[in-house]
This record gives sequence, C-alpha cells and structure tokens, in this order.
Amino acid sequence: MPSIKEILKTSSQKLKGMEQSPYKVASILLAESLHVETLWLLTHEDEVIEAPIEFLDNIKKAQEFCPIEYLLKKCSFYSRDFYVDERVLIPRPETELLIDEVIRFCKDLKEPTIAEIGTGSGIISILLAQLLPKAKIIATDISKDALEVAKINAKKHGVQERIEFVNCNLLDKVEEKIDILVSNPPYIKRGEVLEKNLSYEPNLALFAGVLGDEILKDIIDISIKKKVRYLACEMGYDQKDKIINYLKKHNMKVKFYKDLAGLDRGFILPLNPSDFA
Repeated sequence: MPSIKEILKTSSQKLKGMEQSPYKVASILLAESLHVETLWLLTHEDEVIEAPIEFLDNIKKAQEFCPIEYLLKKCSFYSRDFYVDERVLIPRPETELLIDEVIRFCKDLKEPTIAEIGTGSGIISILLAQLLPKAKIIATDISKDALEVAKINAKKHGVQERIEFVNCNLLDKVEEKIDILVSNPPYIKRGEVLEKNLSYEPNLALFAGVLGDEILKDIIDISIKKKVRYLACEMGYDQKDKIINYLKKHNMKVKFYKDLAGLDRGFILPLNPSDFA
C-alpha cells in the first residue's frame, strides 16, 4: 500500500491545471475522508494506508471541475461554516460586503423588518439574524430545494426561530411592511459562457434573463412599490451604468460600493434621499 505522501502526490498530479493549489485540495479531501486535520497528514506522511473510496471518488469529481465546497458539503463564510450542496449557490467572499452594508445602516433602526429575496443557502438572513438580534427576518426563495438547505443552516446556527422562510417568487407572498430589502440575485445574462466549475451550480441562482439585469430591475420596482427604507443589492461588476440609467426616471439617489478587487459590486438605494445627505 502507498504512503500518505505518495497518495497526495499522485492525487495532486491528477488535479494539475484544474485547481490553483492541487496539493492543498488533495490534502483537504484526504483529511476529510480520514476525519483528521491536514496537519496530521503532514506529521504522518510516511504512514502506509489504503486510500479511502470516498477520497478517490472525490478526486475524480474534482478532475471534472466539481467545486471542493460541494465535495465537502460545506463552505466558510463570514468566519462561520455553512452546509452547501448542488441545490444552492456557493457563497462568495464579496457577499460579506453586502452584509456589512446592511449592518451599517441598520444601526439607527431599533427593530427593523428585513426581507431577503433569493436566500439560497440562507447565509445572508442567518448572519443578519445573528448580528441584529432585534430584527425580524423574512427569507424568500423560488426554489423549495434551496429553502431546505437554508433551513438546515438556520438550525445549525440556532436562528431557525428567528427567520420566516417563504417559498415564492421575489416577494409575491410577503404582505408585511418591509424596512430593509436585501438580495444577492441572479445577474448573469442568459447564454454567457461560464467557468467549468460553475456548471455544477444551479442555473436558477446564476442566470437572470436575456440582458442579465432583469431581476435587479424587478427588485428595484418592488422596493419602490413597498416603500422600503433601504434596498441593499449585489450586482455584476459591469452593471453600474444600467442601474443608474434605470433609476433616472425615479430621480433617486443611489450609493455603490466596491469589492476587494476594486470592482463595482453592489448598491444601496434609500427610499428617503435625505438618508444619504
């Protein structure tokens, strides 16, 4: 039988060109299948073992560009671990900025009602429930499968009683008055060629329509119709001008924020322009 070092060397060679750090990925997958820490592999690299079937299967899937988060059934977001699978989009680090923006303008609201459109894995609503203990949270999604994952995560983080999950399109079944509307909606135009690893993620959470900004515009219209105090929304890096042009007819101020790469990543829209004065 091979040693741990040999198993990792062989496996990482199979992942060359498919992962930025093939040896690291192989180590994480092996450690997970052996139920040990990756440091343990380093200190036991000469130990002879039989490679677990689960590990070998995951290496094959990784060769086919399956994201490691789906293989591990978990991801890290906002320094917390969340359950994910192919039913939901894998959370991206830039979405942490969306949460930061919501927290920033919530400081002056005592008991806000916050609604999230397209909750997916539930990360945004769950973190807002944790960080804003007096807020009422309503999380919607058109996908029943996604809501199942969101409920798993809400229970995992102890906020299942704090969040009302609603299966609907946008806010179709939400009648409550909303103070804050937040969303990381699909914003990729239909037919756009994506990286291979994105083929594993649900199309419903990625593609928005022919132009890619259709759902963003729908959400803006909803925020105006429902007279929410703030709309916080993530968007594509190249959609700033489209949002500005769409808001011209409403004569509304909008604040954009950038991600860590310096790209336009989202916007904050107040119902009351004096909030940005």
